Amino acid sequence: MTIKKVAAFAAVGLVSLAFLAACGQSNKQTVGTANQVTKVVVAQTADSKPYAYQDGDSLTGFDIEVLKAIDDKLPDYKFDYKTVSDEAILTDLDAGRSQIGANNFGKTPEREEKYLFTYPISENVNAIFSNKANAYKSIKELIGKKTEIPAGTNYGAIFEAWNKKHPDQKIIVTYSERPLADRLAAVESGQIDFLFASKAAGENLAKTHGVTVASNIPDLAKYPTFKTYEYFILDNAQEKLRKKMDKALKTLSEDGTLEKLSEKFYGGNYAPSAEVFK
Repeated sequence: MTIKKVAAFAAVGLVSLAFLAACGQSNKQTVGTANQVTKVVVAQTADSKPYAYQDGDSLTGFDIEVLKAIDDKLPDYKFDYKTVSDEAILTDLDAGRSQIGANNFGKTPEREEKYLFTYPISENVNAIFSNKANAYKSIKELIGKKTEIPAGTNYGAIFEAWNKKHPDQKIIVTYSERPLADRLAAVESGQIDFLFASKAAGENLAKTHGVTVASNIPDLAKYPTFKTYEYFILDNAQEKLRKKMDKALKTLSEDGTLEKLSEKFYGGNYAPSAEVFK
């Protein structure tokens, strides 16, 4: 074999080795990218039982356990939990410090313009809170009565929709920033007639603050305006994450996880029907 031929073979060998090395490097880069995990910060409270609360050293609640179940199905993401006040959740989303908000969030037209919402995670279990003398049980009994709610909530949207649709059967609504515990005390004293609020949250606060009120879940079959759902809320740059969370939620509905968690934290099956996941 001539020196020229040996040199030629050597050159081919070097080129082949270089090509294989490049391929190996490319594959590693691809695998590294594929396995990259994106951290997602969840802003939630830790004193809002049964949604998100501290149980000893553990953060739990319906919202938290649903998020953990979603996270298990999203290998490309890791959820980190950040405890803030209820009022600071949306502020954190606005500032980009968190990507998901969790604490029994409902939809309002104003929120839908600004944020993304997942599929619903449960039907809201709302009750009419009134003093023991009245003990209202139906929506019909609330016509002409006075309630008080914070501005910008889904409860406000409910009453506004009702009053617009039924101008001759209005419910009197005033707005304030008083916390729910203070408003429950106002119901007990007769300062306001009733509250329509989360049954679990209202009853827990009434017990904690020594407030005595009646709590009744109304039949909403003829009053669909008052039927609401709970959602996770995301900043509007998280469309990709929202789609993946929705896919996971559909699976959790189909395999019964949402129903089991609802039974555990709400004492009944308030998981959304299959139709809402289509």
